[in-house]
Amino acid sequence: MPSGGPQDKVPPKVIKSFPANKSTQFAANKVELYFDEFIELDQPLKTILVSPYTSQQIESSIVGKKLILEFSEGLKPNTTYSIVFEKAIKDYKEGNFLDTYELNFSTGAQLDSGSLIISSKDAVTKVNSDLTKICLVKNKSDFYGKNYKYVAKSKSGLASLNNLNNDKYYVFAFIDSNANMKWEKTEPIGFLSEPIVAGRAQLEIKTFLQEQPKTILNLSTQSPNEFDLVASQDIYFPEIMDTNVCLVYINAKTYKLLTKSSFQKQTIRLRYNLDQYDTLDLPATKGEKRIEKLTLGADRMSLAYPFDTLALDFNSYLTKLDTTKMKLTEGERLIPCKAHIKKNQLILTGLEPGKSYTLSLDSQALRHGMGYNKSQTYPLTTYPAEKRYSSIWITLDPSIAMNKKVKLFQVIENRGVPLAKEAKIELKNVYGDEVKFYILIDDNNDGMWTSGNVEKEIQPETIHLETIRIEANKKDYILKISNP
Repeated sequence: MPSGGPQDKVPPKVIKSFPANKSTQFAANKVELYFDEFIELDQPLKTILVSPYTSQQIESSIVGKKLILEFSEGLKPNTTYSIVFEKAIKDYKEGNFLDTYELNFSTGAQLDSGSLIISSKDAVTKVNSDLTKICLVKNKSDFYGKNYKYVAKSKSGLASLNNLNNDKYYVFAFIDSNANMKWEKTEPIGFLSEPIVAGRAQLEIKTFLQEQPKTILNLSTQSPNEFDLVASQDIYFPEIMDTNVCLVYINAKTYKLLTKSSFQKQTIRLRYNLDQYDTLDLPATKGEKRIEKLTLGADRMSLAYPFDTLALDFNSYLTKLDTTKMKLTEGERLIPCKAHIKKNQLILTGLEPGKSYTLSLDSQALRHGMGYNKSQTYPLTTYPAEKRYSSIWITLDPSIAMNKKVKLFQVIENRGVPLAKEAKIELKNVYGDEVKFYILIDDNNDGMWTSGNVEKEIQPETIHLETIRIEANKKDYILKISNP
């Protein structure tokens, strides 16, 4: 039986439109698009954007290979319209989407020709979202009343607005997470402080969470002095404000909280997301404490020690190490190495890169606050040689070094670690392909990033995320702001 030929992978194509693209003096109240094949509409309320923005009902229908959009209240006179179909149309048989199609026309004698390109990204993480809507309004109050003049959808961080008139507009951007075309206070938002006139320049908006939803932190007991901390949403840069407690990163929502056996407090103070604080009540503990190595993926190279070192996280503060009760082997070969303990870590030094080891701990090898534990064996793997570097030196660009408002953080395992702002900074045991930094312009000098407030017209503090690419055998690097 014949196969029917190759599968159709070509999206529908517009062969004619009424009105014609970039035409003027259009007087009807419905728009028609003619295609080269049968089509379907996909979520038209979400995927078709009309500018100037209208809240009137737009009826869509398909007759044969023709798509009809009918405006129930008609179109405004002497107005340039832009209709953008963003993956709204697909062919009937195979479901191939027409990626983007834009129809521009005027109900007057001329077509407005102004344009804007707006880039938007998160003020801290620098990540963009395709859920972002860009809105132009005549007055700031129009934004809150959904009285938009022009609307565009961001794609890969960029939104294009075409055929704009020469009026001045205020620009807002928000992540429309529920697709209702209206900003909710739980959605990130950004704005330009001054009105703009359409031109060819590209403008940038930084979005931020003005009013963050309450983060719920749940603390549960695993064993004496060991707790699981689980957040209702991702938290960043967590820090316990007590030297007798350490926090071990599992993922962005989950952490291990470990206390010394002598720790007597009932509450502890947690700082997270650079500027959020919360008080945690420690649950009562009971049962037998069993010491175990925490599984965090690959055992990591410690930033505080030479490059031949592995730091192994355990679920308890360690109080004593007997190296005669431990054994490190590579296959059948016994490997000599040095070891010591610090807080909840067993630190092994003198290892070779790119090797697989087995660590055997006798029941008397490690002691914690509740005593000793049973014998245990752990497989270990060190990073390949090409992924390891002993140390590097970072020289600060004068724009950073001389700016008294700048605060500097190194991004390590989801945490912002403050760095002393010296002219030249040594970073020990850097591994991987890159090192990331936050450069904060701390206008209010409180040592943390401060968000903005759109209603009070306050922009968030500027924070730059910069990356230095690591090269083998290179020791000296310069840290500067790539896009001031």
